[in-house]
Amino acid sequence: MLSQVPLAKVLSAVFESIHEGIIVTDNTGKIIFYNSELGKLEGLEPLSVIGKHLTEVYDAVTFDTSEHLSVTQSGQPVLEKRKTYFTANGKEITIVASTFPVYDEGKVVAAYSVCRDITKFKELLAKTMQLQDQIGQEQEYVGSNGTRYSFDSMIFASSGMQNLINSAKKAAEADGSLLIFGETGTGKELLVQAIHNYSSRKDEPFVAINCAAIPETLLESILFGTVKGAFTGAVDGKGLFEQAGKGTLFLDELNSMSISLQAKLLRVLQEKSVRRVGGTAEIPVRCRVISSTNVEPWESINTGSLRKDLFYRLAVISLYIPPLREREEDIGALLTYFLHKFQRIYGGKEVRVSSELKEAFLHYSWPGNVRELEHVIESAVNMLDGGQIIRVEHLPPYLKTRFVSQDAALQGNIVKAEGTLAQILRDAEKQVLTEALRAHGGNITKAAESLGIARQNLQYRIRKLGIEQMG
Repeated sequence: MLSQVPLAKVLSAVFESIHEGIIVTDNTGKIIFYNSELGKLEGLEPLSVIGKHLTEVYDAVTFDTSEHLSVTQSGQPVLEKRKTYFTANGKEITIVASTFPVYDEGKVVAAYSVCRDITKFKELLAKTMQLQDQIGQEQEYVGSNGTRYSFDSMIFASSGMQNLINSAKKAAEADGSLLIFGETGTGKELLVQAIHNYSSRKDEPFVAINCAAIPETLLESILFGTVKGAFTGAVDGKGLFEQAGKGTLFLDELNSMSISLQAKLLRVLQEKSVRRVGGTAEIPVRCRVISSTNVEPWESINTGSLRKDLFYRLAVISLYIPPLREREEDIGALLTYFLHKFQRIYGGKEVRVSSELKEAFLHYSWPGNVRELEHVIESAVNMLDGGQIIRVEHLPPYLKTRFVSQDAALQGNIVKAEGTLAQILRDAEKQVLTEALRAHGGNITKAAESLGIARQNLQYRIRKLGIEQMG
């Protein structure tokens, strides 16, 4: 029985199975557990360090600098701290670690750290930042600002997108801080580049970064730059605020940035100056900041992933890119564009989509938006077997399975209908949604959960299909 197995053995097995380094010390700093993953990272044998004091294993650790000793004294955790240090064997390590206290009857009896290795990531970052500087110099020489898109690059047919572009052109001329909200795949960076190229800053650099793709401790260095000696291996390097100069800095997926880093970003925006990590000099900020979220901003504020004061600072102007499912008129225009694009790239003959599949496309929800449509067409063009008409069998497996299973369900008398595939699918969708709502007494949230879709998605479909609300 599990209750008869010593808890220490269970915890040891758990800690040995994860991919992060784990170290546990008692309240004096003596190591009482050290997993093999951390041993691989530091080049040490767990049995050789267990039972020793931290200061015996790590040269740089003292009673004043040890997070473990600090945590056992204060009782407060130390979160996501970057450290570069040397082991007793002389190996240089860079990690991001969080250290937590362990309580017993109200007293701190131990502390443990969860460590992630970013040594290689840091080296890659340094090379990337140097390369960015070189590219920036080359772009300045050839007159490029680092963009590929303008408003002429945008493919659409809907009045909603025309209204968005009209507003975006006004935003480009206004030059204030701008926040763009749109689901993943709607083309936020394309719109931001177009705004930059329509603005008075078009001859200046355009610099973009995805805030969700980089750990917090490295993102700070990338944004603000570093001073030599700020940490082991640090060199004097420009951050993105400096690299953007008088141009545009685009912060994509801002809501993924940690709250603590958002506070530092807010200070930069308020003071209009930036201080490199490890530095004291204030460097003027002259770029325009454009940011984006893939979640409705007020939802991010309510969930605590976006500071309200930062939102007000960045959303002097705000724009919303509607998802593809809300602008069916654009699907045909985009379909034609992607067909021509990929038949040119892959050297094929003129390709078209079967009328039935096109109608099905018009009524598909496109959760991945324009990016998903582009992927589907590229995949289908590659799967053509000598023909020139794209049909269901040429689609990517996930979408083909969806369409085929829906069609099979129709054959199984879930719904009896005549007409095109799109009409039949529409009727089937309406019946499925109606029955889900009925099963949950009209509760949209519960019905959406049972269907595996978002509440907002279900609300949109209810309106689109003309389903009567149930009270």
